[in-house]
Amino acid sequence: DGDYVMRTAPCPFLGEDNYCGIYEVRPSDCARFPYTDEDVILKRQPLTLTNSSFCPIVYYVLEKLMAGGK
Repeated sequence: DGDYVMRTAPCPFLGEDNYCGIYEVRPSDCARFPYTDEDVILKRQPLTLTNSSFCPIVYYVLEKLMAGGK
């Protein structure tokens, strides 16, 4: 569908210091990651579940939502 998909892990722009080498010009998907905004959580649930398997903050947000936001 025209999207660029990174198939390497870690990102080739991730430096040895664990910082992004193109931070100032990074793609919008990188800027939005880990996609915890409401529209993504509601509309792209499979993506959210996948991200929760390796991103602690996504897992935490889902836990809070399932607990009623407490």
